[in-house]
Amino acid sequence: MKRYHCHLGRDIFVTAGTARDLAPGAFGICAIGGGAEGWAVVHIGPNGDAADLGGEYYFAAPEEALEFLKELIELMGAAPE
Repeated sequence: MKRYHCHLGRDIFVTAGTARDLAPGAFGICAIGGGAEGWAVVHIGPNGDAADLGGEYYFAAPEEALEFLKELIELMGAAPE
């Protein structure tokens, strides 16, 4: 799996478990427990705050999380230019 994806102009990063280094506006797929406990999906807000998009739901594989984020981004529409 690649560590960076772009879907409809929005950046998606697969990380080792932290969203600290992601830029505002980016989406992240974060490993929980090194991936052994699942994968969380987050969005980084304009102030650098991470919002957990999955709530209590975590994904078994990063590919599943990526598909979820792509569907969510499609619902949101393309990134403004």
